[in-house]
Amino acid sequence: MRLKAHRFCLAFLFGMCWLAVSQQAGAENQIYRCGNEYTNTPVNAKDCEVMQGQSITVIQGTRPSGAAKPQVSTVSVERTKMASPAVSFAPASGTSPSPALAPEPVDAKFRDSQKRTILVSELKQVRDRHAQLVQEYNAGEPEKIGSEARNHQKYLDRLANLKAGIARAERDMDSLQKELARLPATQIAQP
Repeated sequence: MRLKAHRFCLAFLFGMCWLAVSQQAGAENQIYRCGNEYTNTPVNAKDCEVMQGQSITVIQGTRPSGAAKPQVSTVSVERTKMASPAVSFAPASGTSPSPALAPEPVDAKFRDSQKRTILVSELKQVRDRHAQLVQEYNAGEPEKIGSEARNHQKYLDRLANLKAGIARAERDMDSLQKELARLPATQIAQP
């Protein structure tokens, strides 16, 4: 009888140990929601909510294709009687550059120049399209094409489309000219 009681105690202790280890392992895999942040190591667990039975997927963000990497600036201080030998200041990696590290004026001028070039080319295309539509419109009497001689409604539909196209081209030209007027004077087109 003693042997059975001994085996029972050992089995009971082994079961309790296994249960404690499995609960501890489960506690390590708990995910907490602290506001908009999900973490498995909360700073203050009282302010966080335990997420149970849910699978959470984290997708890392990417930089826009045209965005430059943040520049790192180093400033050193000369050695004086009171100053330390050399102190360098640099932003932490992955942070956005501070206003002091804003792009150089040359880059801004180059961007403005590129923007102006694009707007001028778009304005030229819109003007060409407008001239073509006005020529085809022929002062409200465009030539009838194909079946329009027999079907007057097709002719009227094309006439309405031409009027709408001319009005759209005029609005596009106005907006492009306003955008060009907002830009600073012509800049150098080199980086």
